[in-house]
Amino acid sequence: MVFRRRNEQTFWEKLRRTLWPRSGWKRAGQYLWHRIVRLPDDPRRVARGVFAGIFACFGPYLFHDYVIAVGLAWIIRGNVFAALVASCVNNPLTLPLFATLSVTLGQHLLGIGQGLPSWQIVGFFAGAVSDIGHNLWALVSDADMNWLGLTLFFQNIYLPYLLGGTLIGIPAGLGAYAAVLSLVRAYRGLRTARLRARNEALRKNGGQGS
Repeated sequence: MVFRRRNEQTFWEKLRRTLWPRSGWKRAGQYLWHRIVRLPDDPRRVARGVFAGIFACFGPYLFHDYVIAVGLAWIIRGNVFAALVASCVNNPLTLPLFATLSVTLGQHLLGIGQGLPSWQIVGFFAGAVSDIGHNLWALVSDADMNWLGLTLFFQNIYLPYLLGGTLIGIPAGLGAYAAVLSLVRAYRGLRTARLRARNEALRKNGGQGS
């Protein structure tokens, strides 16, 4: 047959592709970087978008950090696409490091602990989602609502994560802003110089030919 149906990927194949893209993280990062520097927008807007994306990487926005990145980019008038691309820095490989750093810093500043390993942090988030689901079910059933688990989660995990992530995300985002602004301007300046040199060469060749 000329047209064949693609084989459906299994759960483990999808997971493997999520943890490791087909072209590898290095190639994927290079591709995304080229997309950023070639955006047809003011370099300052592009840099503000990158700031929003990097900032969102460090907060307690597991699995919806891109929503926070887009919202923040819109508020500060940054490039939304650049924010989405920058938020990809928070991926299955970097999430354990970012989460551990943020929670550890937040708990230390609040004086409520010395940090947790990343797998426990994700486990607490899963438990919080389960508790929310249980309480929603209790609204339409005879089950008893229980807010103790969510209260402890907010005090011991979410609040430290939010505090630590904000304190790390702001300087990280500002550093990314400065670097991207400088690199985008340099890239566009180099491209303009090359186009000018090419046009000059074409004009000289045209003059010689005539």
